[in-house]
Amino acid sequence: MTLNNTRNLKSHLIKSLSLCAVLGATTVPAYACQVPKSYYSNVFCTASSDYFLALKDSGQPVALLDKKGRRIADLSRYNGIDVSKLKDGLIPVQRLGRVGYINTSGREVIPVVYDTINGDRQTKGWSRAVSNNRIVVKKGGNFGVIDTSNRVIVPFSANNQSISDFNGNLATITTRNGTQWVDINGRPTANPAQTVSNRNVTQTASTAKPVINTTTVIQSPSITQTPAPSPSFSNTEVWQPEQRDGKWGYVNYSGVPMIKFLFQQAMPFSEGLAGVKMDNKWGFVNLAGELVIPFNFEESKLRRGRGATYKGAQPFVFTGGKAWVANAPNGAQMCIDNKGNFVSCS
Repeated sequence: MTLNNTRNLKSHLIKSLSLCAVLGATTVPAYACQVPKSYYSNVFCTASSDYFLALKDSGQPVALLDKKGRRIADLSRYNGIDVSKLKDGLIPVQRLGRVGYINTSGREVIPVVYDTINGDRQTKGWSRAVSNNRIVVKKGGNFGVIDTSNRVIVPFSANNQSISDFNGNLATITTRNGTQWVDINGRPTANPAQTVSNRNVTQTASTAKPVINTTTVIQSPSITQTPAPSPSFSNTEVWQPEQRDGKWGYVNYSGVPMIKFLFQQAMPFSEGLAGVKMDNKWGFVNLAGELVIPFNFEESKLRRGRGATYKGAQPFVFTGGKAWVANAPNGAQMCIDNKGNFVSCS
């Protein structure tokens, strides 16, 4: 690979990863899918194999394309779109700091009047996807729930600190006083796990047979019901490294590509960063697919050795705010902090 080709590849990578600010919380990979031929220069995959996104070089959305590369929706009036959340035919869009939803024909189904959702641990990016015909949104700084017809299901309230997506017909609302459950219509309901637990106790008591002066005790069959699973709404999901077509990238728990398959090697995420290798040099990306620490660390300057680690971690994996990235001439390990600055490994 020539020096110019290397520079062009790295420039392309950095430009591509920078588009995540427009696409949403995660990079939508073009490398991992069959992008149709079209006269658009920058075409990316979406969460659906039927649709593709065209962007300007600046990252400004241009159009939604079909499998044949034909424009089916004009996106030029929006400054942001999160195609990773295309679900049930609706896609979150952003204009002048406000959020709405369009369908795959470009029609604005939910008006662009809602707040971006920032700093909420249950949200990746600035919006939520449709969940069981419901969408968690924010308006006037307060959380609420609407349906896909823009009808309010859970009223906006300052008491709502966060609302989970619907898991089946249930969602949880985190309030200042604790957590409460609501059904699909926004009505308060009991915790399903607690309800099932109480039912089990009642059924066991009602089926128990009294034993009177007998030496043989016949146990009634035990009635065991598995409590309905309590929805998990933690934002602890971390992309996993995966290799496709000889290149490494990252996928989510469903195997959907989240960071492009462009790398020679990819380490697991740790402390929000993952080491990736290109042209025999290592850098680090974050969960949004942004290259946050450049490819400054040469593989040749690292002495891996047999079983060598830094505090139990492999090279280019952060632990305790540091990552081992090289060795000094005397063999001592050299580390960086999460800003890419060299620091003592001790």
